[in-house]
Amino acid sequence: MENGGVLLEAEKEFQKRYRLSSWWIGHRDALKKILLVLFACADAAIVAFVGWTFVDAYLVSYADEQRATLELAAYGQSDLRAYSSATAAKDLSPGSAAALSSTEGKYDLYSVLTNPNDDWWAEFEYAFSSSAGETSFARGFVLPGEEKPIVSYAFASATMPKSIKVVLSDVVWHRVDHHETGDYDRWIADRVNFVVENAVFERVDVDGKTVGRASFKVTNDSAYAYYEPSFTVTLLHGSSVVGVIGTSLSDIGAGETRDVVVNWTGPIPSNVGKVAVKVSVNPFDASAYKPLEGETAGDARSTVPTRGSR
Repeated sequence: MENGGVLLEAEKEFQKRYRLSSWWIGHRDALKKILLVLFACADAAIVAFVGWTFVDAYLVSYADEQRATLELAAYGQSDLRAYSSATAAKDLSPGSAAALSSTEGKYDLYSVLTNPNDDWWAEFEYAFSSSAGETSFARGFVLPGEEKPIVSYAFASATMPKSIKVVLSDVVWHRVDHHETGDYDRWIADRVNFVVENAVFERVDVDGKTVGRASFKVTNDSAYAYYEPSFTVTLLHGSSVVGVIGTSLSDIGAGETRDVVVNWTGPIPSNVGKVAVKVSVNPFDASAYKPLEGETAGDARSTVPTRGSR
C-alpha cells in the first residue's frame, strides 16, 4: 500500500512536468516573437526620445535655452563680483600727519597707518607731502589689523611744514594663507611676541652736554630669532606726539633680552609723559628669520609661508 502511494505521487509529478514541457514547445516561437516586438518597441521609443531631444534643443527651444544660459552666466558673474568685492582688501588708512622738530632746519614727519583687514597684509611705498615739498619715498609693510607708525626723518625745510599728507604708492596686497597659518591670532602670537619693559626718557650729560636719551628693555618671548628688528620710539604728552626716533638691532635670538639705548639728536622735549615703543618684524618674510644655533638658513625659510601677491 505504501509503495503504491509513492508510485502515484511520482506519476503526478511526471505528468505536471510533461504538461509544462508540452506548453513550452507549443508556444516557444510565439513567445520569441512577442519578446522581439517588445524589444523593438522599446528601441523605437529610445530612438524617438533622443531624436526629439535634439530637435527640441537645436530647433524648438534653442533660443530660450541660449537666453537662459546667458542669464545664468550673467547672474554668476554678478555673484562672483559681489563675493570678490566683499572679500577684497580694504584700503590702508593713514591718520593725521604731524611735523616734529629734529635738528636745526630739519623735521621728522610722522603719522600712523592702519590696516583694517584681518586677512590681508601689505607692502607699500610712502612719502609725506606738505607745504615745504615732498619727502623721498620709503618702503614699509603693515600686518593684518595693525596700526603702525610711519616716519620720514630729518626732512630739510626752512619753515615748519604744514598741510602734511601721507602719500602711498605701489601697494601690494598679500592674502593670509590659513592653510599655512591655521588660526592667525595664535600664529602671529607665537612668532611676534616682543615684551618691552622699563621704557623711559631722560636727560643725561654726555661730554659736558645735555642730551635726551630713550632706553628700554626688550625680550623676544617667542621661539623664533630675527634679523634686524626695528623699533619706533614715540614720546607722548598726553595723547600728543612730541618726539619720535627709530633704531634697530642687528639681530635678536629666541628668548633673548636686550637693553636698547637711543640718544636724542634734536631739541629735547620737556614735557614727555609717556614713552611708547613699537617693534617691527615681518613674520611673512622668510629672510627676516635668523637660523637657530645648529640650523642652516634654508631651515629658517622653511618655517614660514613664502610670499605671494594679490
